Amino acid sequence: MKKIITSFLLLSSVAFSKETILVQGAMDMEVDYLIKSLENPTKNHIGGWTFWKGNIGEHDVIVSRTEVGLVNAAAATAIGIERYNPTIIINQGTSGGHDSSLHTGDIVLGTEVVNIGAIRTERKEEGISENMRDGIFFDVVQRLRDKDNNLTTHKVFKSDLSLIKVAKNIKYTNGKISEGVIGSADQWNREIERIKYLNTTFKTMTEEMESVAVAQTAKAYDIPFLAVRVLSNTEIHNEDFNPKTALWCQEFTLDVIKNIK
Repeated sequence: MKKIITSFLLLSSVAFSKETILVQGAMDMEVDYLIKSLENPTKNHIGGWTFWKGNIGEHDVIVSRTEVGLVNAAAATAIGIERYNPTIIINQGTSGGHDSSLHTGDIVLGTEVVNIGAIRTERKEEGISENMRDGIFFDVVQRLRDKDNNLTTHKVFKSDLSLIKVAKNIKYTNGKISEGVIGSADQWNREIERIKYLNTTFKTMTEEMESVAVAQTAKAYDIPFLAVRVLSNTEIHNEDFNPKTALWCQEFTLDVIKNIK
């Protein structure tokens, strides 16, 4: 009887800790390693987006190639949620550095993510030059309604603290791990003054093109979310794009998944 009870408790523990994890990358180079890491993978193409479902350890894992940009990321996330019912969403991939303390290969855990392209301007008469510093954050694009039709406006979206805790304790040898703000927009900024402006205004450590759309969609469905971004380049230090960083980020993310209990 004791052996039966012990076996039952072990099985219950495994069942309780099992998660369904939707893990995303925008490009092939950002998902190839994760796909290869799946046990018994199956591929599903829905609209313009592709998903691979399998197992990593005790977890059901769906790898989503979102394609690039906020619209693609939001659509792929909504489809992934409706089709696979994930209990956790992880968005990961490459990014461009904003913070002078960071270099290529460093990883940023997005404690907060923000839409750095959400800007409105006040009227200026013809002949008056534009100035990016006159822009005002347009937080209306980050509004959400709950099931009771209550409207909330979000300055930022936040990664789940328990997932941050797991991620920051992962051993990583290709750079350092930092926690901070990740900025998202359909932009690739290379102007030093603009990067410094974004860093000063939004406190961004790095920029990319998907995380905030995923975070906002996850928030709408009340699903725990984590943003993981590796610096693939940084104009601040004149460090060019390094494609190896996409693999490093996936290796790190895979270790995060394996350590989720």
